[in-house]
Amino acid sequence: AAPPRSQPPLSLVVVVDLRTLPADLLTPTRDAILGMVRGGLQPDMRLMLVVLDQGMEIRQAFTTDRTRFADAVLSLAPTSASEGAALADLVERVEVLCADLTIRNVDQQAVGIARAFVEDVRQGLSNTTDGLGALARYLAPLPGRKHVVFYSAGYPMQPQSIAASVVEALCYRGSPQGSGRSAMQAGPNEAHTAVRAGAAVDASGMLHALLDEANRSQVSIYTVDARGLVPDGVPGSQRAPTQVIRLGLGNPQQIQQRAVRDPQEILHSLAEGTGGVAALNTNDLARGLLAAARDGRGYYLVGYVPRGARKEGRFYPIALKVSRPGLQLRYRRGFEWLSEERRRDRAMSAALRFPKLFSDGGLTLDSWLEAGKLNVAALIPPRALAFRNEGGTFLSEIAVQGLLRDESGRVVGERYLFSKTVSLRLPAERHADLLTRDNLEIANQAPAPKKGRYLLSVVARHSGGRLATASLEFEVP
Repeated sequence: AAPPRSQPPLSLVVVVDLRTLPADLLTPTRDAILGMVRGGLQPDMRLMLVVLDQGMEIRQAFTTDRTRFADAVLSLAPTSASEGAALADLVERVEVLCADLTIRNVDQQAVGIARAFVEDVRQGLSNTTDGLGALARYLAPLPGRKHVVFYSAGYPMQPQSIAASVVEALCYRGSPQGSGRSAMQAGPNEAHTAVRAGAAVDASGMLHALLDEANRSQVSIYTVDARGLVPDGVPGSQRAPTQVIRLGLGNPQQIQQRAVRDPQEILHSLAEGTGGVAALNTNDLARGLLAAARDGRGYYLVGYVPRGARKEGRFYPIALKVSRPGLQLRYRRGFEWLSEERRRDRAMSAALRFPKLFSDGGLTLDSWLEAGKLNVAALIPPRALAFRNEGGTFLSEIAVQGLLRDESGRVVGERYLFSKTVSLRLPAERHADLLTRDNLEIANQAPAPKKGRYLLSVVARHSGGRLATASLEFEVP
């Protein structure tokens, strides 16, 4: 028997994707989480609750207090965006439109509805993959294995294809459903071409970036399809949650099956790529939490150092095999090869997009307007910095970037309001003196924006990759 060894308690993060969960899905999700919290998890397990909506928010920081965590779960409520990317809405709107022979330019309008659906899915996928990637980076400094349990109804990874199929089936004159009912003259290939002419959705690129962040941070993702056991049909909308819309299409089974399976692809890929488990097609919504808790009690850690000179931006798969028969392996299945500069830029962009995740890093801001300029002082506690000692000289580097948004949330000006890197080379005396000070100030300046209210977000990246963010609101008179 192996000798006993001490190890840090498992850090378990529950992420609820409110964007995809209307009330009829959120209620059983809450119940499943509460059931496990109140009786199915180890007492010393550290729990954290995060919600995804238009952004990402920590509803409960890490705690072992089960009552506090349960109260945070009970406070979850559906949002106005919950039905944003619902396939049922796409089907209903296109079907009503194409059934009305009095409407002109019906093909253009149907394609417009389909493109709106595709864009909504793209935003959801981007928000989810970027948010989970930022969360993985936030969890990276924690010791031991970290498990994320992700509750979502999923997103189709090929939204253009499924949207084009719906338009073709419901509006094309040559289909059994559309024949004699629609003013649309475009053939099926033209319908697909028109829908696909919109903005492309790089779902694979988003997925690979997330898998790389999670695997480098020792984070495993356990996914749960919050729809539970879904029949092969288009799930009904919030207005009729038990309804299943059956399409009278030329090939109805294909569309109906895709309505169920396409959103599950992202959930399956996230779990498989990070060594987690995907709980799909089951009404046992606690299964993912149970698997994450069990896996934290024992696992093998195998190290791998890839060869250099890889192709920038390419995702490299990893295969792990054992000679013993009858074993099923779960492991992290690959990495993305990126330069340190590109990896740093990605990390800082993610922190600016989800600043609340990194707001506990000690960074504070001071701003003022003077002579047509916006001055921003980024204040960092020196003891939060990491220094490298080279022959008595202490080295550190701090990169600072700022992002300005107006009242509607739009980014003002260029990508960044300002960007600065400060390199410190301090002899031992100055380094010791710096550590006695309250703050290290990094001054930044940019042209003053026009009259209005603004939100300024700033991220600082210390040596060693640690991130800290701060935000403040101000008004230009």
